[in-house]
Amino acid sequence: MPREIPDPPNAEEVLRASEARLHEAQAVGRMGDWELDRDTGAMSWSPQLFRLFERSSAQGTPDLNEALGYYALESVEHTRAAFWEAIDTGTRQELEQSVLLPSGAQRFHATTIVPVKNHHGRVCKLYGTTQDITERKLAEQELRRKTFEIEDLYQNAPCGYYSLDADGMIIRINDTLLRWLGYGREEIVGHMRAFELFCPASRALFGQVFRTFKRTGVLRNMDIELLRKDGSSMPVLLNSTAILDAQGSFVASRTVLSDNSDRKRLEIERAAHATRLAELSRHMVDVQENERRKFAAELHDHTSPNLAALQLTLTNLARALPAPVLTELEPLLDDAQALLRDTITGIRDVCTNLRPATLDYAGLIPAVQDYAQQFGLRTGIAVHLDTTHFTMQLPSNVQSLLFRITQEALTNCAKHARARNVRIHLENRDNRLLMAVADDGIGFDPHQLGESGTAPGLGLITMKERAEFAGGRFALKSDPQRGTEIRVSFDLQAGEFRKQPRGARSSANDASARPA
Repeated sequence: MPREIPDPPNAEEVLRASEARLHEAQAVGRMGDWELDRDTGAMSWSPQLFRLFERSSAQGTPDLNEALGYYALESVEHTRAAFWEAIDTGTRQELEQSVLLPSGAQRFHATTIVPVKNHHGRVCKLYGTTQDITERKLAEQELRRKTFEIEDLYQNAPCGYYSLDADGMIIRINDTLLRWLGYGREEIVGHMRAFELFCPASRALFGQVFRTFKRTGVLRNMDIELLRKDGSSMPVLLNSTAILDAQGSFVASRTVLSDNSDRKRLEIERAAHATRLAELSRHMVDVQENERRKFAAELHDHTSPNLAALQLTLTNLARALPAPVLTELEPLLDDAQALLRDTITGIRDVCTNLRPATLDYAGLIPAVQDYAQQFGLRTGIAVHLDTTHFTMQLPSNVQSLLFRITQEALTNCAKHARARNVRIHLENRDNRLLMAVADDGIGFDPHQLGESGTAPGLGLITMKERAEFAGGRFALKSDPQRGTEIRVSFDLQAGEFRKQPRGARSSANDASARPA
């Protein structure tokens, strides 16, 4: 049975199908088309165009003037001018418009106007399309807003920014840094290299660092000084990150400069306060030593004569008593004499602890030796004093400081170390003064000082503060069962200390070389 061949669609059906596809495409693209007859002013709109303008088909197609009523004021004249331009010149026109719909919504349209000419070359009608581009325009506005915010943040950030090429040429700089420097952008970008922004003392350093930076790609917290156009300087903290290409080669840098003026000022103020505190501390120590000296002298001057007189009186009394009475009272007189001797010894020890007279009239080494001898008699701990390499004549305040540290170190040793021997070493060499006090006691773990259940180590703190207030350094070394050593050192400045006279040095060393 032969197959039936369907009748071919007629031209009208093809046209309707094509028109349906066009309307569907316009609906998807939110686009409509229109025509305008130049001579009659009549317009025709596609169904999608009615929907774009929220106009019902019952209202009919508007003329050009009524259609212009949908546009915002800033778009009306622009649209009218585009229509006349298309008519007068016969050239295609494209424009964007702001539309106010009957619902009160604002939309954005893109309109294309295509002139159509007759056989005389005269524009007789205009054909065009109008598309809703609201989503795109809103996205563009948001992008512009964010771009503006980013650019505004870059330009007016509280820190300076610049970018360099591989030769160190400045290719971008923000307004903040320009204000700091006092230059215009045209004076710097493409005309100045980064090292020119810095003070002469910082330029060589920057050149070295920049070469390293191009290899490593990172530069952190570099203290450097900017050179302003007016010649003044400004301390900044510089941080940089490199931008590298796919092969790892340097392309450009991103650099942040933070104003370091406040921190520098605070550092200067802190240093000034520290200096002032050190001066006050030294003054306090001097005052304390003077008071100790004065009190020791007054105690000695007021008590020693009286105690000596009392001792002489007791002796004379014993001689004056009849033998039977002396025999009866002798035990009491012996007790009184023993108590008197103990009082004299106690007062001498108090005076020595307050301020040994030897320190003032003979100097540090004899004073330390006398104190070490008394310490050895009192505690049974042998003290060895080594001054073989000590040749300096020290100022009074330094002698007092070293004596007090020695005194505190020996006291700590007697209280805690359970030592049998202590070695005191004093030397000056290579522009350095060093004193070390070491014992052979039980030692301790320095890291445990101040922890719960341990002694606070106030003696160590006192020694450390004394040394540091005077501009020296204090070091502590101790191990359980291996003893403890403290070291106090000073860097000798030219003219600050003088060498001892040869005779004084020899006698001091001779006297102190023996165990006390």
